[in-house]
Amino acid sequence: MTLTNDLAALLQPTHAAQSQPSEVLRAPAPAPRGWEAGVQYEPSGTMVVTAPAAEQPPNSEADWRASVEELGLAIPDGWRVRLIEARHDPAAWHRNAQGEDAVTRPVWRCRYVVEPAAPAWLSAGDVDALVRDAMRCRRKPRTTPDTAERALVVVYADAQAGKVGRDGGTPELIGRVAERFDRLYDHVRDLKAIGQGPTVAYWLDAGDCVENYENTAQQAQTNDLSMTEMIRVHRRITFEGLDRLAGRFSRVVVATCGSNHGRVRRGREAVGPPNDDWGIEVMSQIADAYARNTAAYGHVSFVLPEKWRETVSLNIAGTTVGLAHGHQYPRPEKAGDWWRAQSFGRQAIADATILVTGHYHHFRAQQLGNGRLHIQAPTLDNGSDWYAARSGEVSSAGLLVFSVGPDGWDHLRLL
Repeated sequence: MTLTNDLAALLQPTHAAQSQPSEVLRAPAPAPRGWEAGVQYEPSGTMVVTAPAAEQPPNSEADWRASVEELGLAIPDGWRVRLIEARHDPAAWHRNAQGEDAVTRPVWRCRYVVEPAAPAWLSAGDVDALVRDAMRCRRKPRTTPDTAERALVVVYADAQAGKVGRDGGTPELIGRVAERFDRLYDHVRDLKAIGQGPTVAYWLDAGDCVENYENTAQQAQTNDLSMTEMIRVHRRITFEGLDRLAGRFSRVVVATCGSNHGRVRRGREAVGPPNDDWGIEVMSQIADAYARNTAAYGHVSFVLPEKWRETVSLNIAGTTVGLAHGHQYPRPEKAGDWWRAQSFGRQAIADATILVTGHYHHFRAQQLGNGRLHIQAPTLDNGSDWYAARSGEVSSAGLLVFSVGPDGWDHLRLL
């Protein structure tokens, strides 16, 4: 063969099957989403490893370790590899050689975690010693008196003065409230006995102070007071409650909110802005009266909703507490959804950590989100017989109280 012929032979293309060994060309198709081979580093220091697909499942810890090390990872001393997920894919696509059609072959896809071989707390001893030492540990005695502000919160809700029901009428309502005010004395005494006596007091009126005549037709036949008498009874009860707090605490804050029974109406339709409310008006009257006697009531302040709002928020011992009646949402289960929407809309209770409501005449407490608390106060009224007839549920009357201090809320009770 001449040199020219040799050169021509060298320039001839080689057959595709002879270009590389077939083993090099055997490779699976790309892995499904989320199963790409790789390593995810967690904030705790552990590693989550997704291994390439394999034809056989791992059968031992040695196989797990080998799968991880195939990715080039070195397992530190004192660490282990643990299988956390394995999936069998019966129809994984493969292409055995370049230019050939893809075929299916079953494979296993596995995920591992690389973590310390033992929890850090085991280094201090066995479990028995851990429990024994923790239980024998005693809290160090306080070296200085606790001077942080602690607030007593009293929630007066849904008295609906003038309403007659299974538990009586106006005389029974006044007697019930007076008894709860006596229990309030006992509650304050109990808190002082355990070294957590409140230093300030907050009176939260959650609305529906009067029954009114415009909500339902039956009110004209069942109420035992006229409209002005209802307002008068509510005003005098509130005077009595605030007098008791004002005589015991160096600072008292009073707040109220708009409500459905308290709203000024023509027929069943509300008239005027949201603050056109008998409960808000009564509190305004009391504020005017207290302003006339600053020697006795100069330490009592009032918080009322803005003209176009139904809710208020207060800073109570460093915790933002929101107050709303609760008629703004159709069922008590919807309180959380309504609260979230109020926060998104930057309304008065947007930044509240605790939300206090009434309206639904029974106690309910629910933790929401990250550290938020919804407290639904019980009623003080004479009973909702229409609701009992419809549902079979009967609410218990009560005055709700809780405390707020430097560590948040505590001492939640129904008096």
